[in-house]
Amino acid sequence: MSKNFRKAVSVCVASGVVALASALPVLADNKHDDGDQPGQALGVQGAILWFVILPLAIYAIIALLVMGPGWVSAAKKSATNGFLDDPTGEKPVGSKPETASLTYE
Repeated sequence: MSKNFRKAVSVCVASGVVALASALPVLADNKHDDGDQPGQALGVQGAILWFVILPLAIYAIIALLVMGPGWVSAAKKSATNGFLDDPTGEKPVGSKPETASLTYE
């Protein structure tokens, strides 16, 4: 056997053991501990809310708090006369055209 094949097999076995170890509580479905009082099952809508929508909302709030100040300061730096720069790149009426300099310094 080659060295790479042995590495691949060992990685697969290790990840399989971790996956099996994390799935073992599912196999103990009908066994309850003393004093255990199982509640109602979580419906599809509740699962989607708790495990999809809520984490995405938390991520969006954190991203907004992190990137928001940069957006505000960038908008303040690009403002001219109280207005944001023209995104089309057109020069305002009456401005001087830019000329290229052909001198070397």
